[in-house]
Amino acid sequence: MTGEHHIAHNRMKYIDLYVMGFVLVILFLMPVIFTRVNGTVSWQHVFKIWIDQSLLIPLFIINHWLLVPRLMLRRRYVGYLSTVLMTILLFSFSYKTFEESFFKRPEKREERPVNKPEAIPPYAHLMIYSLLIAGVDTGLLFSGKWHENEQKKNLLEKRNTEMQLNILRNQISPHFFMNTLNNIYALIDCDAPRAKAAVMRLSKLMRYMLYENENGKVRLSKEFEFIQSYIDLMKLRFTDELKVRLDVPKEYTDVTIPPMLFVSFIENAFKHGASYEEESYIDIAFRISGNQLILFCENTRHDRSNSLVKGGLGMENSRHRLDLLYGKNYALTVNSKENIYSVELQIPLT
Repeated sequence: MTGEHHIAHNRMKYIDLYVMGFVLVILFLMPVIFTRVNGTVSWQHVFKIWIDQSLLIPLFIINHWLLVPRLMLRRRYVGYLSTVLMTILLFSFSYKTFEESFFKRPEKREERPVNKPEAIPPYAHLMIYSLLIAGVDTGLLFSGKWHENEQKKNLLEKRNTEMQLNILRNQISPHFFMNTLNNIYALIDCDAPRAKAAVMRLSKLMRYMLYENENGKVRLSKEFEFIQSYIDLMKLRFTDELKVRLDVPKEYTDVTIPPMLFVSFIENAFKHGASYEEESYIDIAFRISGNQLILFCENTRHDRSNSLVKGGLGMENSRHRLDLLYGKNYALTVNSKENIYSVELQIPLT
């Protein structure tokens, strides 16, 4: 049993205790409080009421463990209401018949003053108490079940979101590795020392992705280091004609953020903004404003196809991941001009 299910199970047990405590108060305490003669408890009358109201115990058991679970909680409301009312009437009139047959002795009828109201008969008391107990019992059980279902629903949504995030992270990582390995492969024949250095950098990045973010959060400083290492690794493939600038804040609070939120945007900039033939640049800047972290990434645009605007699989996954993590609490702006492509991403820092 998981912790959440254990809590829900304990809540239902507490509700059972509350209901049974309420029933005991009605059955045993209320007659003592309200049955007094000249300020003194009439114990003989109290014992008589306790005996009479002992019929409420099997009624409570039937309602609590039979009618509510099998009818009310299964949304068979009409069946439950009709059954519980018939049960109460059956108990009340059975008690009335039993009392009249075995307990009432023939007595001389006394004249009753015209204006003196008759006392409520015992079977009517029993009916009122029955309705009260059944109503409170059903209400508490239904409320407890509703809270339990809501908790299960929230737990299911949480696990579904975590599963989708893990799937998206697993999709981003192979996409990143494929491009990085292609870069290293291109260096092996022409520059073995640089290829060796690239393998070392890649091993550090792998260690970061495997161990640094196991709990789904990383330090902002670690993410900046990862981005710098990634850029250094990507620059090995290109000549000095490609100008890459990374600007991060000099001072900031080292909060935690979800890992690898920005790599798809930077990867996209290298994929479509770098060129071997033309002068190119990639400008990446991070800013912190209040409790917001802002990424601004701009690059020359050498690919004129619509795939750049759409962003491909990596960009689409990033959008989906941002939706799952922040809902409507983030802002992503993409601008595509004839020769320039830019992305601005703003996320909250918590």
